[in-house]
Amino acid sequence: MSLPVPSQPEGPFMRLAGQRVELVASAFVEPAAVADYYRRNAAHFSRWDPPSPPGFASAAVQAERLQMAAVAFGMGTGFRYWLVEPHAPQRVVGSVHFSNVARGPFQSASLGYSVDQSLEGRGVMAEALARGIEEMFSPRGRLHRIEAGIRPENERSLALIRRMSFTQIGLAPQYLMIDGQWRDHLLWQRVNADWQPPDAQA
Repeated sequence: MSLPVPSQPEGPFMRLAGQRVELVASAFVEPAAVADYYRRNAAHFSRWDPPSPPGFASAAVQAERLQMAAVAFGMGTGFRYWLVEPHAPQRVVGSVHFSNVARGPFQSASLGYSVDQSLEGRGVMAEALARGIEEMFSPRGRLHRIEAGIRPENERSLALIRRMSFTQIGLAPQYLMIDGQWRDHLLWQRVNADWQPPDAQA
């Protein structure tokens, strides 16, 4: 049974255009395309991601996940975008996810991202993150803060997060179970210096 997708009269845009990639919300992505993305990059991601459950890279499992992500987007609790290239809009080549969205006095979210191995080192993720963060810090996203956790040995990701103007705020020992061990993560944050309360954003 599929979950209803709430209407969203306000909130972040579901499509964000960039020069080389477009960021599209889960409601506009086919499960088979997401499953193919994970299958293509299974070995590439295994070093950095928590273990996936059985059948994770199947269209059936991804259909359920996309539906839940679409509901979260509509409710404002999580904003997952998939990256597609203009010349191949049916092929997923990356993901940017603003999860654990907390409102009230916190106005914060956790950042996660991944990109197809074939596009690493080409500036695609830098472009996608810049566009996504811009939207999250806009009057539609209304976030004051975004946090990211990165393993100390992930030099490519550390260079990227510095490029995105994040500041290191600490170390989380044994933060996530990845590749068979509890891995330490460095914690980073970026604060929206232009944040204003909702009633001041009209």
